[in-house]
Amino acid sequence: MEQKEKYSEKVTEAYNTLAKFVVYGARGQPPLWPFSIIETNWYYTHFFAREIYHTITGLQKKGIADQKIAELCWGPSAISHWFYIIEPAFGVPGLNPFQGLDKHEGIEFIEKTVDILSLQRKGDKFCRDGKNLLLSASEVKQVLDGREFLETKRNLNAAKSIRQLTMTLWQYAILIQCGHRAYSQEFHGPYNLDKNQQLLIKDYFWLKPGSNGNLIWDFSSDLPYEKLKVLEIYENSQIEIDLFNHYNVSGYPIKFSVINEDADLSEKEINKLLTTSLKVMSEGNKTIEKFSKSDWVKKLIDLRYLWLKPHKDILGQDWRPPEEIYKLTKRTDEAYKAAVEFEKKIYPLVRTLSPEELVEAVTKSLVEIIY
Repeated sequence: MEQKEKYSEKVTEAYNTLAKFVVYGARGQPPLWPFSIIETNWYYTHFFAREIYHTITGLQKKGIADQKIAELCWGPSAISHWFYIIEPAFGVPGLNPFQGLDKHEGIEFIEKTVDILSLQRKGDKFCRDGKNLLLSASEVKQVLDGREFLETKRNLNAAKSIRQLTMTLWQYAILIQCGHRAYSQEFHGPYNLDKNQQLLIKDYFWLKPGSNGNLIWDFSSDLPYEKLKVLEIYENSQIEIDLFNHYNVSGYPIKFSVINEDADLSEKEINKLLTTSLKVMSEGNKTIEKFSKSDWVKKLIDLRYLWLKPHKDILGQDWRPPEEIYKLTKRTDEAYKAAVEFEKKIYPLVRTLSPEELVEAVTKSLVEIIY
């Protein structure tokens, strides 16, 4: 994309990267459950960018260090999704993607997002090299020192349980976060070790949203842990992770460890956790069995405002959603229409332009929406 002087370098760099995902999707399958990502972002245009911007700005004015703010805004793959909030405006001309913010504040919102990612990720902030590096070499050493690993060859049943557990937690994160698992899951690495080995870390967190008295999902209370960490060590494998946490791994781990806080789980504890997780997932599926779109929108609103609670507690502000925000639960047809209009606009470009031209055109359109 031709760089115009009026365009921020941070904004153009972010959307040149994002355009490739808009065009190609997550392996051709962007989030579609419980509704499309365009619909989700249509709801976000009405409150989320505004709330994030004013909260972060408030913390900065209070003297909270940027590094501390970056830690509060965890994890980076969820933060990366903030770039997507403008998508509905691609299909609906005139739609303000950052309602409640003026143009200057909207640009600042994207720039602050880039700044947060620059602090959270130790490598490329957009993972363009296929690495999502969140730990320094010394931090990796600290994670591994004294850690007890189970070897796959000697613990085949435990290895099978781990695969089932990570798959279950993946699905669980999607369920409790209304399709956006990155608010409860962050896979990072690969971290290169000795002997051609690579470490992949699977972090699961915020597994019981609102467990301090504002529980979003009743069934989540049965999970024994608020967060878990799965360490997987591979040998001579290819591991790639993008900025939205889509990942590819060749081969299987040669050893692994499951950690609750700082304690390693035994094989018996892993099996017990798997049983409990499957039961909780089953209860979750029963809970949402008759959910309407409006029900999902309410959960989405509650979750995103609750996510900002630690930030707003520092500011001495009430984190709860304003009552008028819930009016969005009655506007599901508008959100759906925005998704339809997005598809109508993107598909002709896909059919007529080369991949390079398409990325260029989408980048230009997205940046111009902001400006």
